[in-house]
Amino acid sequence: MICKNYLIKNFTDAATYLDSFINYEKKVDYSYGKTLKLARVKCLLEALSIDYKKLKSIHIAGTKGKGSTATFCAYLLASGGYKVGLYTSPHFFDFRERIRVVQGSGCRDQGSGKKIKINSELISKDEVVSILKEMQPILEKLRFSEKLGYLSFFEVYTALAFKYFLKENLDFVVLETGLGGRLDATNVVCPLASIITHIGHDHTDKLGNTLAKIAGEKAGIIKANVDVISAAQKPTVLRVFRESSCKLKSKLFVFGRDFKVMRSSLCADSSNFDFSFGNNELKELKVFLKGRCQLENASLAIASIFLLKEKGVLESDIKFKEAISNSFIEGRFEILKNSLLMVCDIAHNPSSFKVLRDNLKIYYPSKKIILIFAVSKDKDMRKMLKKINFEHIILTRFNGSRACGPAEIQKRCKLKNAFIAKDVNEALRKAKSFYNKDSLILICGSAYLVGEAKELIQHSK
Repeated sequence: MICKNYLIKNFTDAATYLDSFINYEKKVDYSYGKTLKLARVKCLLEALSIDYKKLKSIHIAGTKGKGSTATFCAYLLASGGYKVGLYTSPHFFDFRERIRVVQGSGCRDQGSGKKIKINSELISKDEVVSILKEMQPILEKLRFSEKLGYLSFFEVYTALAFKYFLKENLDFVVLETGLGGRLDATNVVCPLASIITHIGHDHTDKLGNTLAKIAGEKAGIIKANVDVISAAQKPTVLRVFRESSCKLKSKLFVFGRDFKVMRSSLCADSSNFDFSFGNNELKELKVFLKGRCQLENASLAIASIFLLKEKGVLESDIKFKEAISNSFIEGRFEILKNSLLMVCDIAHNPSSFKVLRDNLKIYYPSKKIILIFAVSKDKDMRKMLKKINFEHIILTRFNGSRACGPAEIQKRCKLKNAFIAKDVNEALRKAKSFYNKDSLILICGSAYLVGEAKELIQHSK
């Protein structure tokens, strides 16, 4: 615990101070329903004089695809010349990755022939220090209360993000929920549109052990008279969304029913598709994020933009083709090396592992998989691993208290022929010793694992 007189002089001090707040992303054993409190977030924002109701937002929840969908939304809005805040989680190397301003240049020049360039800039270290110093006296007063409990890292950082976004005088913000939806710190907003990506089994100890219960938590972001855009869902999930939308008089638009992908083709370096939503059609869109799932994620974002246009919220022309082709997010079936074929993916639950399996069949059907795997203690690792047909598996761990030890993974998944590596660096060395021209090294199981692997690989170049 940091004392209330702790001086924040630089970015290192700011990072240390943020780390002094309880971080549920690094914990497994806590009560979701009792621990997370929107009342605490509202109290914090009010005490900090953060008028979050001024934020014009698109709010996104779901089990998988949230980060990609959020990125597509931000880039689409930026292509119209708007200045857009993007709030996502988790991060790979630096917590500043969670807070970005996305902006386009040459976007409003009609017929100028200028090529659109979209930039995504992290919040600066100086801004983090400045805002946190300003917030510190209030944070210390509210760090703990008998009624509302302890402030968390995610709540404090969400408040910092909101304060920064308001300071930057943005046109729009795109907010990705952290965990669930109903009790998430971002759920204080009343958005212009709500998006719910694919729902699957994940965080079942927190959100519930059935799809209906999980869907109920995600549906917590649905607000009265606010359009809801949903991915294709299982009938039990869709039923929950219909009931919530009907109760709140919100229109529900579902992928595959109300808007869809047409004439799609998945190529080695890109995916091409046409899009249809009512009388709106877009042809020859190109996505450089790999996998059929990214066509759905892009479609969710495009549908939300069309709905905002119909409501008269957007005055500028959106450059759909340019925005979609420019969108990129790390760790989504990302090729780290070509000479030594190495792919990383932040897949961390059975649903995302199914998508990962499908991508392997599409892009590398004949490759023999050398799997580097690490996972959090609370994940259904047996179901995850059953999705991947690997020739070799190397079990390791990432840094952090949530990590499951490799020996424990081996025991729980009954992997007799697995190789144990004490850390990610050793796992990479072992994988390279197995590698030949018919191989693919696959790194997956956790965003934390992918982050550590990417850093090691980048430093080795």
